[in-house]
Amino acid sequence: MSEPTNKQSPPPAEDLLASAQLRIAEVFGNIADFWGFTRTQGRIFGLVFLSPTPLDQRTIRDRLAISAGSASMTVTSLVEWGVLRRVGRQLEAETDFWKLITTVIRRREREEVEDAIEQAHAVMEELKRGPDTQDIRFAKARLAHLLRFFETGMNLLEAVISLAPINPILQAIARGAARYKGGRPRRGRSAWSTPRDAPAQPSPAKEPHA
Repeated sequence: MSEPTNKQSPPPAEDLLASAQLRIAEVFGNIADFWGFTRTQGRIFGLVFLSPTPLDQRTIRDRLAISAGSASMTVTSLVEWGVLRRVGRQLEAETDFWKLITTVIRRREREEVEDAIEQAHAVMEELKRGPDTQDIRFAKARLAHLLRFFETGMNLLEAVISLAPINPILQAIARGAARYKGGRPRRGRSAWSTPRDAPAQPSPAKEPHA
């Protein structure tokens, strides 16, 4: 006699997908909280991102057990940030992560750095109008050091935002990820190939032999 097997049948596809969606919703909730957004913003994005079809607000609030008011306000903010797109009365997720990152940097981080630079310059001008004592000279030197750091940081942010040539690999990966929709790569060129209109990158200079 053959021994009875204890193999369990896999869960239905709907249940498996629903479980995966909720787990990824929590992943994005944690990421959003870390970056200073709300967990609800991250959870909604995660749920919509892993949905094979656009979702309406009622489905979102029922799946995540949030109030109608919270769902409405959060969805509105995510649409304004470009994280979600409206498809009629439903919503789908932006899948170009590089675009999402640069949008956040452009609208939030750059603004903070610009404000810091402006405030530091204002303090420097006040110090310049004061008496030329040793302590004032020390403060001005420290502020000059701080401003150089801020301005370097701003240049790096601008390079990231403009997708400058220092980011060709990240840009190609982001574009490749955006080609995937519904679990299938779009037809055409390889999802990870460099865009046709991407500028040619110069080959690194060889170091002279000693």
